[in-house]
Amino acid sequence: MMAQEAFLPSISSCSSVIGGIVQDTVEFSRSNSDPVEVLRYYQKKVVTGRNIDVESETEVSEDGSTNFILVNRAQILTTSFDEINSIDDLRKTLEVQFYNEQAEDYGGPRKEFFVLVLREIKEKYFDNGLKEHMAEDYETVGKIMALSMLQNGKLPRFLNAGIISQLVSDDPSMPCIDHLRKGLDALGIYQLCRRIPTFHYLFQVNEASALTVRKLINLLKPVLSEEHSNQRTFEDSVLALFVKYIREVASGRRGNVTLGKILQFATGSDEQPILGFRIHPTIEFSDVENSFLPTANTCIGCLRLPRPTIHIPVPSQERLFSLYDYAFSNSYFGNV
Repeated sequence: MMAQEAFLPSISSCSSVIGGIVQDTVEFSRSNSDPVEVLRYYQKKVVTGRNIDVESETEVSEDGSTNFILVNRAQILTTSFDEINSIDDLRKTLEVQFYNEQAEDYGGPRKEFFVLVLREIKEKYFDNGLKEHMAEDYETVGKIMALSMLQNGKLPRFLNAGIISQLVSDDPSMPCIDHLRKGLDALGIYQLCRRIPTFHYLFQVNEASALTVRKLINLLKPVLSEEHSNQRTFEDSVLALFVKYIREVASGRRGNVTLGKILQFATGSDEQPILGFRIHPTIEFSDVENSFLPTANTCIGCLRLPRPTIHIPVPSQERLFSLYDYAFSNSYFGNV
């Protein structure tokens, strides 16, 4: 045990405050070692500032500060690394804005940021092995991974078993692993992995978490008009077509559209966060105006589907599904 504790980074590497929260969380884990519940407990203790996800468009904490970052979709890694490395206090809630986009970040843009940047991190730094010539970059990689885990982003479940084993091992490691540990420990995540044996399971692929037709349909709760009304009749027809479209997506018949892209269009996240959505995602309907193209408000997880009217009928199935393809393939917070 002494050898393990000696190998841990010093508590001062992530501040004595975070070290104390880690110790408190270790005590909690002795009565509940479920890694999801451990993460939930730790998140409540360590994240500061504004609420991670608001429950309505008007709910913004008056005294809740944020770490504001401005990133470029076309240069997501470069701009993200620059912005993250400029932050002094990583505990504050991130507020993300993309270049030339005006969406207020009350949860959705941040979720999409983590989806995009972790995808690029996986491809550049982990696919086809660790990149020793870029070892120092792994500290920033670790910070982003820790932030995503703690701020309801995508879990970094792309580390292979060998890397996870090295990460939590006592043995001397490659420079990439050393820097990755240091980045994770900026928010105490490495210490949690070392001191709570079940915690590193959050890094492992979990087939049970894969998005399915059933899960997506249950996640997107339709808000319907009163029964027997004209609006309800039109909404039921559109909803039935949308469910049929989801089934075609799941079977691979809609090109590059995936179930994850549909969820990302509505919420900013391509999977259900491990701690769940604070606001249950919904489908809302409104009379069609110029197009049956879907839109969304990722801040509140709302997918908006136009419904036909007495004067404007629903288009053919193939035309409607083509519009859905276009929308879900170009997910910029529902603005396409």
